[in-house]
Amino acid sequence: MKSLAWVIGGFCAAAVGFLVWDAARVRSLTSASSEPVDLLAHRLEEAWADHHTVV
Repeated sequence: MKSLAWVIGGFCAAAVGFLVWDAARVRSLTSASSEPVDLLAHRLEEAWADHHTVV
């Protein structure tokens, strides 16, 4: 009976940890972290233009 309580407690702790981790991950994706993506897109656009103008 004691081991069953530990197993149930472990599953509950894992579920809570997953929910907290998922909420933190989603919050970081929706915050002002889109600036690096915009910078990367700009660099990709420049590299693409350089590639086509060199040839």
